[in-house]
Amino acid sequence: MTLTYEEFEKSAKDLSALSSSVGDEWLIRTLKNGTNENIYLEKKIIKPNNRVLQINDLDLNDIPLHSSFSVYRYYILYSHSYSVPVLYFNAYYENGKPLSLCEIWEQVPECYQDVMHEKKWQMVTEQEHPVSGIPCFIIHPCYTANLMDSLQTSNYIISWLSVFGPLVGLKLSFDYAKFTQ
Repeated sequence: MTLTYEEFEKSAKDLSALSSSVGDEWLIRTLKNGTNENIYLEKKIIKPNNRVLQINDLDLNDIPLHSSFSVYRYYILYSHSYSVPVLYFNAYYENGKPLSLCEIWEQVPECYQDVMHEKKWQMVTEQEHPVSGIPCFIIHPCYTANLMDSLQTSNYIISWLSVFGPLVGLKLSFDYAKFTQ
């Protein structure tokens, strides 16, 4: 199931309003390109680093400088090519060092690892952010429409995030569930 930009915009605004009421701040951002104006969503999360590093498995240059947390910035934009939302994100250690794509793949939950092993380049990869131009990680949108066909929902973005968000550590509160019926 695809959606038009207008449906994306309504769903994004609804998500932002709902997120404020449940304390899960998704912010609406506006992108002006000539006479066109598009919106996207943005959220920042700080996550503790619980990963235990195995010294014998590491090159000393790969060890982050004693970071106790990582900062994730998530962006939800509309893909005019695929007619679906797309999740872009950045992840940095406390010291500003970006996480590598391999580190992102390692953080994918166990339940997705079989699929990740087979299709990791088709799922989570790197691409330039279409607004800022900064390199980002992205959940590739090629499977989104087919997967969303099987869901009936009143808010496309909330349902989509509940499916794709956990792949990259983005979890939704159960408070959102009542708005997807």
